[in-house]
Amino acid sequence: MSLNTASPRRRGRMPRPVLYGLAALAVLIAGFAGWQLLKPKAPKDPYRTEAVTEGDITKSVSASGSLQALVTVDVGSQVSGQILQVLVDFNDPVRSGQVLATLDPQTYVSRLRQGQAEIVARQASVAQAQAQAAEAQAAYNRTRALFDQGIMAKAALETAEAAWKSARANVQAAQAAVTQSRAALASTQTDLGRTRIVAPIDGVVISRTIEPGNTVAASLSAPVLFQIAQDLSKLEVKITVDEADIGQVQEGQTVRFTVDAFPDDTYTGVVTQVRKQPETSANVVAYIVIAEAENPNGKLLPGMTANADIVLERRTGILKVPAAALRWSPTDAQPQTQQRTSATMMGPGGPPPGMGGGQRQGAAGQGGGMMMTRMLEQLDLDAGQQKKAEAIFAEARSKAQAAASGDPQARRQAMRTAMQEAMGKLEPILKPAQKEKLVALRARMASAGGGRGQGGFTSGVVYVLRDDKPVAVPVRVGASDGSFTQVVGDLKPGDQVITGGGPKPKAKAAVGGPMGGGQPRVRM
Repeated sequence: MSLNTASPRRRGRMPRPVLYGLAALAVLIAGFAGWQLLKPKAPKDPYRTEAVTEGDITKSVSASGSLQALVTVDVGSQVSGQILQVLVDFNDPVRSGQVLATLDPQTYVSRLRQGQAEIVARQASVAQAQAQAAEAQAAYNRTRALFDQGIMAKAALETAEAAWKSARANVQAAQAAVTQSRAALASTQTDLGRTRIVAPIDGVVISRTIEPGNTVAASLSAPVLFQIAQDLSKLEVKITVDEADIGQVQEGQTVRFTVDAFPDDTYTGVVTQVRKQPETSANVVAYIVIAEAENPNGKLLPGMTANADIVLERRTGILKVPAAALRWSPTDAQPQTQQRTSATMMGPGGPPPGMGGGQRQGAAGQGGGMMMTRMLEQLDLDAGQQKKAEAIFAEARSKAQAAASGDPQARRQAMRTAMQEAMGKLEPILKPAQKEKLVALRARMASAGGGRGQGGFTSGVVYVLRDDKPVAVPVRVGASDGSFTQVVGDLKPGDQVITGGGPKPKAKAAVGGPMGGGQPRVRM
């Protein structure tokens, strides 16, 4: 019996190697857990920051274009014929009056000789007509003498007179024929001279379209045989600028451009013309801007593609922050989309006329009340602060309504002024964290209140990371190059402005669907 009772207990024990393995595994797990506890944790939801820097900002418009010579002349032929000689080639420098090519002149030489012979014949006709006129005049004189003696009848005198006048007319006709032949001869001589194609200006041959033996037909239009660029020490940049940017481009602005052939070189030019004729392609409207640039060492060639930047504004030695810093705000300072839309529609001074059903002054007060409500919600006031704030804003509404007039712009300005005064009175009763929120609210109100002020500045706000917390700093916003923006305010080089990151917005549940069905939904 004792043997049977002892054997089950021995069979229930684990082997020692297994126990040792489990003990080692427990030690490893405990060590890994301790390492995880002692390991420094990365900050949760870190902010992304960049330093405020001091430097230059260049605001520019980017566009593409092409290079072309300042003056390009197409040289053609006014007469037809076969090319006999071509005396210049591509890139040859030429002078004004220099012969570029010659056409076969034999046809025009033959016409010239024919014209000369025709003039000789016409001159002989003049001499013959003059002799006939002299004979007719002598006959008239004899008939006149006999008529005076009473021997000849009056009819004979009239016949002799008519013959004399006719002979004189024949002389004039013959002389006119000579003049006509001489004019034809001059035209033939001109055409003969045009068989020599000459350069009209000093320049460089950039195109040649003929070879000896080619036939030129100039019956309908003058064919282009050569192209001559007048001066390649300066070039013209033809830039295509989008209609959205053309309003900022003016004559005299600096243009910087590069070409694909020399990507490491930057060239500079000056805008000389902004053409008013639009060019439309695929429903995109653009305008042509002409700039003149130097061509050092003749490296640039006509036809090259230019990647141009037209400098609109340049500011040096200014404070600048990344453009993203002006777009970032803490999650607790970001209003809901519906509230932003309402604020945009209502404006600082209430809804526009005709949007509400009440009186104009009542609308202004209603808009101010909605603005005050949103502001108090964002400031998280306690009961005592809430009571004092309501009294301050009630006084502000009364002042705005008293100053309101029939002009909507005047009403909005009155409400804006009253709200700014109210926020100034509200600041002393706020806690430090609430004051930071108030600074951001005032900056946003100033930014939404109007366009650019003096010097082209607008109002804005950036957040600086101080003691690991975002602190709102109101600034005036100036020029921007797309990456960095000029700011003026309580900032100094080295301040870390927040450009992104931070705690994520928490999901908020809202009761009731879009159609009021009572189903809950989550708004992110």
